[in-house]
Formats: sequence, structure tokens, C-alpha cells
Amino acid sequence: MRYTPPDYPELPTYQPTINLSISPATLTNPGTVTLTAWTSVPSATEWVQISWGGSQLGLEDPSGGSPRNRWVINPTSVQGCPQVSISTRHLDWWDNGIHNFTAMARVYWRERWAWYTCNYDTHDYSTTRVDVREGSYPGYPYYGCTYGGSYWKLMSEEVSTSGRLVSYISWEQALDYDGVYREFANRIVEDHKKARASMLAYAYAREVPEPVRGALAKVAQGYFYDCNWLGICDRADPAGEIKILTDVPSILSGLLYTGRLCGGLITFCFGAQNSRGADIGPKVEIKTFLMVKGWRHDYILLDRLIGRRYYDPANPEYAGVPQEERNQVLQGCRTYKDTQEGRRCVALVETPTGIVATLKTLLMVDPMFNRGRQYP
Repeated sequence: MRYTPPDYPELPTYQPTINLSISPATLTNPGTVTLTAWTSVPSATEWVQISWGGSQLGLEDPSGGSPRNRWVINPTSVQGCPQVSISTRHLDWWDNGIHNFTAMARVYWRERWAWYTCNYDTHDYSTTRVDVREGSYPGYPYYGCTYGGSYWKLMSEEVSTSGRLVSYISWEQALDYDGVYREFANRIVEDHKKARASMLAYAYAREVPEPVRGALAKVAQGYFYDCNWLGICDRADPAGEIKILTDVPSILSGLLYTGRLCGGLITFCFGAQNSRGADIGPKVEIKTFLMVKGWRHDYILLDRLIGRRYYDPANPEYAGVPQEERNQVLQGCRTYKDTQEGRRCVALVETPTGIVATLKTLLMVDPMFNRGRQYP
């Protein structure tokens, strides 16, 4: 950019602003997002840059080491003059959350200033020159001022604006039935390392399939991880509360832990373990309904069974019910696995933290738990 003193005719008489465009602003399908930043006066712009501050809800901050949660864009500012445009890497379900971006620019403009000669009380009662913006007048401690003329003053400042990308891509778009359970188990353990005692989980279930079952047992008990060669490890205290309501008490085996866990050559004790179950019979109509309050996300997993009456995997053309009725039952089943019992459908909803506490009250988890036969 160029500017010519003393009048700076190339510059505007107002401070330029900066704009940031994020397209699309909401991401519901896997893909990339384009960010563009520019100023209202390109000729008065020295540089423009875009930076990423990390996800408010994402599993990892920019410094995280998880390969799937690597940077959306490098947090080091991407610079250009007088405009910059950049695309994120390919985003998928593991990037769900609200991502914040900042655009900054160094801009120049000119302002009309005036100078006055004023009296100023010092030990020798001297006079001094004072510069003020045009239209203003020097105040105390100056007095007896006389107008001396006006001039253009060069102004420069960094201006900024922010924007956010809302990313919500359902897991079922990219994963099969077993993949949803596998990745959900990994997410539970990864979230627990940060949430620890603030993690909560509640389930109405006739069974808890692996590997989610193993993940719940792990976070209920507490564990050490990332041990170095000296045997110094990070510690993950047990989840704050886990309640499993069922009509099949046998599924509770290996999932329930209470009290405190201590062990090791040099004894270490985990925090309080609070994983309990209750036999609430009668029969629970759904296969699995699991709610987990994680670190920056809440998760709701629903696993239901479409019986052979509606769909027989051994005979897909079996007309147990009218075709229209069967289509209505099957159309909401996008991610499934066919078993001898029928078609099992899984759905996983991922939201900002807060919904689990509400659902716990609406679904009367505590009253139902207190009514049932409790274990242990």
C-alpha cells in the first residue's frame, strides 16, 4: 500500500473495518469450509490474517495430540494483503462442535488535527504547543490558547472481527453399526480423561453391548494412563455417577463399582466410585437407551430392535405386515445390523453439555432407580 505525506490523499478519512465470511456457516455433511477475510478499504490495508482459536465443544484444543482432532487450520495466523482466503481440512463427525475464528487486519486512515499554542503553568510559566483533533479545544491544565492551524494526521490500528462455524455431522453418515459402538466407546474414555468425576452416565437397557460396556466399566472404576518410563502416570478418577436401570440384572455384572479403589506398591486411592444398578422390571421396551455427560459434549445413544414380524433378515421379502407399515418402521433405521432377532438400529445424538441433566429429570431416572431393586 502507498500513502503520501503530508496530506495522505490515498487514505480514507475514517477507520476501515474488517469482514469475515464463513461458508457454510453450519456444516451438516462431511466436507471443507472456506474462510475469507477482507477490509472495507483494500488500498488502506497493510495485511489481513485469519486464525483459529480452537473448538469450544471439540474434544481437543489446538494443542491436542489426537490424530483425528488435528488442527482445523494451523493456529498460526494465515496472512495476506489485502485479502486472505483459506479452506479447512476435511471435517467429519469427530470435529463436531462450535469452532471460533478471528480475522485481523492492519489498516490506515487519516484524521484532521489542529494545533494550538497554550499557556501551561510550570515553574517558569512557559507556553507550549498542543495537538488536538479538529473541533476540540485544549482543556485544563492549558489556558489562553490560540489556534495555530490544521493538518492531516496518519492513523494506524489493528482491527478484528470474529465468526464461528457450527459443525454437526451425525456419526451414522460415516460409520456402520459396529463402528458407532466402537467410536463411541473410544469417545467415552477420551472424554473421561478430561471430565473425570464430572462425567455422568444413565441407561435404560436390557443389555450394554461391547465395547461401550467395557468403556463404562473402565470409567466407573478409575484408572491410570500415559505412564512414563519412571512409572509416573496420569490418573483418571471414576465418573461421578453411573446408574443403569434394567429388567435383566445379569447385565450389571462387571459394571458396578462403589467405594474407593486403592492399590499399588506405593498406595494410590481413586476418588469415590458411584456406579450402581437397579432391577426396575417390567420389561424395558427399548434395547438400549444410554445418556452420557462428557467433557464438552453430551451423548444420547438409542439402540432398538425391529422384530422379525416387520423384517426377517433371512427373508427380506417376508410379508409379515403390509408393505406400507413395514416401510414406516424401517425408514428411520439408517444404521443397522441384521441379527437372528431381527434388525437392530442404532442412533447417536451429540449435543453441547446440559441435556443429560434435563433428560435425567424428565425420564425420572432417580425415582425409577429408588423404586427398583438396587445393586449393590
